[in-house]
Amino acid sequence: MMMEIFLRLPVKSILRFRAVCRSWAAELASEEFCRLHTVKSETSSVLPKLLFISPTAGFDAIAVYLASSLGPDDGLLFTLQRDTVVPAYHVRGALLDITPAPCRGLTLLHDAVTPAYYVFNAATRAVTRLPTYQDPVFATAGLGFDARTNKYKVVRLFKAEFTRQRIKCEIYTLGGEHGDCWRPAAGGVPFRFCSAADGAISYAVWDKLLPVFANGFLHWLTDP
Repeated sequence: MMMEIFLRLPVKSILRFRAVCRSWAAELASEEFCRLHTVKSETSSVLPKLLFISPTAGFDAIAVYLASSLGPDDGLLFTLQRDTVVPAYHVRGALLDITPAPCRGLTLLHDAVTPAYYVFNAATRAVTRLPTYQDPVFATAGLGFDARTNKYKVVRLFKAEFTRQRIKCEIYTLGGEHGDCWRPAAGGVPFRFCSAADGAISYAVWDKLLPVFANGFLHWLTDP
């Protein structure tokens, strides 16, 4: 009976209830509960929710809204300030790249103008700006969840200039033990996968096809 009640709670309440006792914390943070809660939320939702973005009047920030199909909007989620003002004629190509589907409730955004990556939770409206990174033109990133460590990770593939290993991979772990920084993937990108990774990066840059997290893995679309 308690499990049935937990599955019907909003995310904000679940986060608070984790502090009640250790047994509740373990139960509400388990992989099985997160999966069941996601399924329950998707089947019980009446109004489909959509994210849409819009520049502010001065074109110096981006506003992110949560909207339903039956109304203009459900209110402002947050605003991302930019270090530079984007010209009005360039706004259409200067908005955010958003992952196609949330990863266990979290969404990854990329602002190529600043440049910066953001991870946000639409339920709690919490936004985390990731630390600065190498800024090659050709790069793609996705948000995944590591069930072994119970951590969210952002994985970046990019083309590095003037290096022997042209295709590189960096990982950022939210709340990781390595601190607030990007780190190279262990072993790098194997040479036999570089051609496929190159195609995945090109697809993401030119066609705005970002990776999708499914069945425990990040999936990029590539052309052999």
